[in-house]
Amino acid sequence: MFTLLEPQAVQATTADYSVEKTEIAETNTPRPNYKPYRGNSRHRAKKLGVFRRWALRRKAMRKRKRKAIPSVKVDKPMRNK
Repeated sequence: MFTLLEPQAVQATTADYSVEKTEIAETNTPRPNYKPYRGNSRHRAKKLGVFRRWALRRKAMRKRKRKAIPSVKVDKPMRNK
């Protein structure tokens, strides 16, 4: 299975074409695909801001109220016949 190539496709490209290609490659610098180094993960975390602390406090209060054991003891429901 031979395919005949067009004469224009077989001809060598000019030197200007290769210069254009390298200029395009130099201007298109890809973004790095790695995460920047954040330092040792064992270091002390930064103190949370006031709004974050308030939000977490409200969340903890809601959770405490939801999980609380009710003080009123009620027997299980019974059918009356």
